[in-house]
Amino acid sequence: MGVGKGAGNQAWGALCLGLVLAAAVAGCGGGGPADPEVSPTAQAEQGPVAEGGTLVFGQTSGVAQLDPNTIASAAQTQLQTLLWNGLTKWAPDNTAQPDLAESWEHSPDFTRWTFRLRDGVRYHDGKPFTAAEAKKNFERVLDPEVPAQVATKIDMVSLVTAENDTTLVLELDRPNPQLPTAIADVKMSDVDDIANVDRNANGTGPYQLRSFVPDQTVELVRNENYWGARPHLDEIKIVRYADATAAQTALRSGEVDVLAAVAPDSAAGLATEGRQLLTAEQAASYVVWELDTTSPPFDNPVARQALSYAADRESMMAAGYAGYGVATPANVVVNPKNEHYEQSLPTHQFDLEQAKRLFAEAGVGEGSTLTFWTKSGGDPEWTTIGEILQQDLRKIGITLEIQAAETSTWSAKFYPQGKRYPGTLAANYLSFTPLPGSYSLAWFADQGTCECNWSAPAEYNDAVATIESSAEGPEREAALTTAQRILNRESPIIVIGSTAFLSVAQENVRGAWVQAEGTVHLEEAGFAA
Repeated sequence: MGVGKGAGNQAWGALCLGLVLAAAVAGCGGGGPADPEVSPTAQAEQGPVAEGGTLVFGQTSGVAQLDPNTIASAAQTQLQTLLWNGLTKWAPDNTAQPDLAESWEHSPDFTRWTFRLRDGVRYHDGKPFTAAEAKKNFERVLDPEVPAQVATKIDMVSLVTAENDTTLVLELDRPNPQLPTAIADVKMSDVDDIANVDRNANGTGPYQLRSFVPDQTVELVRNENYWGARPHLDEIKIVRYADATAAQTALRSGEVDVLAAVAPDSAAGLATEGRQLLTAEQAASYVVWELDTTSPPFDNPVARQALSYAADRESMMAAGYAGYGVATPANVVVNPKNEHYEQSLPTHQFDLEQAKRLFAEAGVGEGSTLTFWTKSGGDPEWTTIGEILQQDLRKIGITLEIQAAETSTWSAKFYPQGKRYPGTLAANYLSFTPLPGSYSLAWFADQGTCECNWSAPAEYNDAVATIESSAEGPEREAALTTAQRILNRESPIIVIGSTAFLSVAQENVRGAWVQAEGTVHLEEAGFAA
């Protein structure tokens, strides 16, 4: 979950980022003192990597709990590939690669998948990991009583069978040619001991838990019995700082080796003196306001449209994101630079008179009050864009109260799906794999877990089902267009812009890389020898 002023400025920012990534040319970016080069990988090819050492990873959001399949904030995703494995894993090019599964095969119609698991893998406590353990994890994720967002990606799985210790079969009630990517975020945990996950985090990953203080620190040590390549580092410490100023001071002093989700207006200034500025190769994070579409006034799509027209996206992205992002006036969670973005979508350009008229039609007249719900400490850019909206709504007689809370209290107001938060705009980041991956669109469908509580029309659900079940071709392209058109029309959430998380690493960090949705992969990281 993760981060607006003039249109030309923002378009240039995104274009500039792409050019830097493609050609490794310095000289464009957020306007900082040195305009640093931006890369998705930390100098992995620049010489040998030392064995040992402790890497400190800083962030301004805390980790509230450790269950890898019920994550509630982006801060927790840092642990997903350190403590845990999936049957498959993400590669930097957004493809699925073998992880705990060495190979897989499928039936001709893509409704039966057989995964061949590695032999001899054990959890951190020595318990064998088998296909039966994988079965427990899939069934737990699919349990409607478990708030697992990843369930949206695998809801077509109807039967899980462990044929033997190393063979797992997934039967689907509809075809899914992209299943290996859909299961990458289903992490294998010790389901039998899940009640103690915050104490032992018993997984199969390259690092294991030493200590955990909720919302403060997570300390990891190398798993000396790891089944894969031996990790370079002795230890990794994930430290939550009270605010961006404290985190940046720690980075400048050398106390922090990698600082995640850096405020965009600070990124260029921090990436000096050899420090590396890291971000994903394709931006797949979105700055959004989530709304409860089952409570007034946002149960009325006209009120949602009014809010969308009241959002001065260009000003907001410029003020909050310093050129590292692009406004999304079509109000969809698809990066306008993505090849599958529907270019013909009607735009919700900033128009206060149109907003005032639509708000009045929805019963939100002069004298009304709405609430902007944001975080304290981290993500100050959210408040920046909230203040722009506050000023604009005041011009049409609507009061916007800005309220802030620390991360766990902030998320508890609207997460998981089903919470009621009338009249509230929950500022948030959403991160998805880029299209043609289906998750950014399936998240809004009936099987999805959108905290907006939107009831998608049948046409939308049908389009998502087609995207999931179709291989590349005209049928899937038509469904991608249909789903985007419905989101544009119904506006279940307000999408301000598309951006990529920015992280800064010290000069001697090697091997860290950034996934499209923003997670910094540290499992192969180390220090220069």
